[in-house]
Amino acid sequence: MELLYNQGFGGMTRPKEWITPHKVSMLILILEYAEKEKKKKGAASVTAEIGEGWDLKVSRKFCRAMLSWIQMPDVELLQLLPKVRDISEELCQILIKRLHGMVSTGISSLANFFQSLEQLLDSNNGEASLHRHSILGMFMRRMVLSYDKLSFSQVSKLYAILKLYVKEESGRLTEANRSEAMADISMVMDDGGTMTKEELEATLPECAEERPKELPAEKVFTRRQGEFFIAQQASLLEKDESKALPPDILQQQINALQESNPDLTETHYLSYLNCMRLSEFCGAIHNLHSYFDHLLPKGDNSKDNKDSNHNTAEQKTKSYRYRYAALGLAGLHCRFGHRENALHALKEAIKMAQEASDHVCLQHAMGWLYRLEDKEGIDISSLLDRSVAKTEELNLPYLTSLGIQSFTRHKALQSIQPAMVFEYLAKSDALNCQHNQSQLVSTSLAQQSALWQMYGQSTMSSLCDQLLLSMSSLEFSTVGHSRIDSEAMCLAVSNQARQLADQGRVQAAKDVLLFAETKFPKMSQHAKIWMLCKQQLLFQQAVNQARWQQAEQMVLSIAALSSIDSKFRNALLSRMKGETTQSLKLLHDVIDQCTNHKEGWSTEMHARALMLLAEVQCESSNHMTAIPHLFECLALCHKHHLTYLAAMATAHVAHIQLILKMPHHGMSLLKKIMPVILANGSVQDKSRVQLLLAKCQLACHTSKQDPEGRKTALLSAVQMLSQAAEGFHTVETEYRVKDVMYLQAHIYQELGYTSERNKCAMHFRQLDQQYPTALVPPMSTL
Repeated sequence: MELLYNQGFGGMTRPKEWITPHKVSMLILILEYAEKEKKKKGAASVTAEIGEGWDLKVSRKFCRAMLSWIQMPDVELLQLLPKVRDISEELCQILIKRLHGMVSTGISSLANFFQSLEQLLDSNNGEASLHRHSILGMFMRRMVLSYDKLSFSQVSKLYAILKLYVKEESGRLTEANRSEAMADISMVMDDGGTMTKEELEATLPECAEERPKELPAEKVFTRRQGEFFIAQQASLLEKDESKALPPDILQQQINALQESNPDLTETHYLSYLNCMRLSEFCGAIHNLHSYFDHLLPKGDNSKDNKDSNHNTAEQKTKSYRYRYAALGLAGLHCRFGHRENALHALKEAIKMAQEASDHVCLQHAMGWLYRLEDKEGIDISSLLDRSVAKTEELNLPYLTSLGIQSFTRHKALQSIQPAMVFEYLAKSDALNCQHNQSQLVSTSLAQQSALWQMYGQSTMSSLCDQLLLSMSSLEFSTVGHSRIDSEAMCLAVSNQARQLADQGRVQAAKDVLLFAETKFPKMSQHAKIWMLCKQQLLFQQAVNQARWQQAEQMVLSIAALSSIDSKFRNALLSRMKGETTQSLKLLHDVIDQCTNHKEGWSTEMHARALMLLAEVQCESSNHMTAIPHLFECLALCHKHHLTYLAAMATAHVAHIQLILKMPHHGMSLLKKIMPVILANGSVQDKSRVQLLLAKCQLACHTSKQDPEGRKTALLSAVQMLSQAAEGFHTVETEYRVKDVMYLQAHIYQELGYTSERNKCAMHFRQLDQQYPTALVPPMSTL
């Protein structure tokens, strides 16, 4: 029946509302609910659809359910009854009884039913038990008006479909019943045509398991339901993709919506968003073109239409559509990494916006422009400065705050003082609070977490992540226009998993990533973030356990997500396997990419590559060659305020000083950086530095110069080595535990502790059988 009216048979125009068996069920529920209120209250008003006739809990459930059922597409009676039963068993029984009575009585029951609806709205001299201007009252009025417009043949078809709707619920829909019902419906229409079997089956709503397989499963939407569906799914795709329909099912619903409402232009945009979440370029660009093509005014090109005002308005509308279409196309190309195509589309949008003096469009274009320019490492400070000032002048708080955050990120990468960076972010936070922009609040927190992590303050970074995640669970973030940015949330979850793994809690990190996978499925827009994090953690775990083949597989998986990170980890793996030449080649490629500001580079990656290059040089016994690389790394870290990486680079310098017979200088450096390492370092880094500190302590106190000091140093070193061994064991780096056991055995031998020496020797032998020296990397570095 829905398809019949929506397609406009018999010369009828396509209405926004039409009557279906599902809507008849809704009307029965409303009527029975209101009549019971009327009986118990004596014709009292039921404004807001909540009264004292029903239990308060039942009333709340009823109102929420009715709002959802009115807005959503039709469902089968078999699917509706369990939901009604959850509200009230009495209401469910009344619905079944009224439907069966309506079907058994005949077609006149429909007329009597809609007449009772009119009486309900107009009873008691205007004091009806259901308010005419309430949500349910307006829905009932629309249905009554739609019924009044039906012809007799259309009422007959509605009654026949209602019989099928009720018979399917009772399980009495046999092939004979279906043929009989189809024969009833195949009557002469207004234009002399007949309704075929295919048209009949298309009118039936989505069925339960009893429906034959040849019937379609797509839902049929009215225009209002379609608009609500599009708004709901678009909001979920932007806010939380895990709650939106899966891509294949969503596309099926979009196709059904386009078939039943071909003039609903927004379906193309929803299809564009669905393609974007799958990174499907061809489908995305086709749907974006279709969306703006349908939005353009058709106009009348006849010679009689010479109204200058009409033509001027049409030209303005076209210009408006064209420049925002170009802007959307630029965003699409930017998303797929097509920088040149994005710049061409963006320049076209800027040109048209300047011609039309559209400053708002210009500021949106500027937002994309500095993002594209920033990818090439160009100094965009002046561009951002002008953009922020102009958006503030035009009273565009969202773009102003977003511009400040982009300006903050750019300045942080340009080695500005951290205090100034967080001062800029504070201005953005103030704007976000003033204008209730929770999306940008979450973006700001994610940016603060990244900055603290870059500056080497892992505790502060974790605090920002936890604050962001706690925001996502608050009720106010899901109502109104307030929402949490999904990308920021995915970044926070991934960062928490990474920090848990650094502390040796690998299983907890995997559980967190499993949550991220359920929240952001693999085909979702931001799945790349947690997928990269997962592969990095698996790679590190494989390296710690000396499983080189598995680590190689992880490198290949990382290459699909980040080429520069894959090169760096491949260089690390080559160094662990003793392939010095291959490792040096890869590291030089990474350093060149970072120096030239190629895609994927970062200051942290540059510093880590220099440190790893120094480690490879040390393993080749080129300690003097490694020193310039470490000093370059230190200069880079101090320039960009990378406190933790600077401390680790200092530890490498101390290790070289130990090898060059300068343990006192190494000890002095280690004492300066130990607070930073212990406060913010991973378990493995802490253990490495503790092992180095123990070696320096032993080298600084010889038995010839100071026997008592030597014994104290030995006892202190044993305790520190025990802590290092425990840390290596926590992160499953057992081949490093073997070196600790070897050193401890020598110390116990010198102290004369025979039993302790034998325990260490036995532990060493067990580990050596499991991790032979020929298969693990040499420990000539930190």
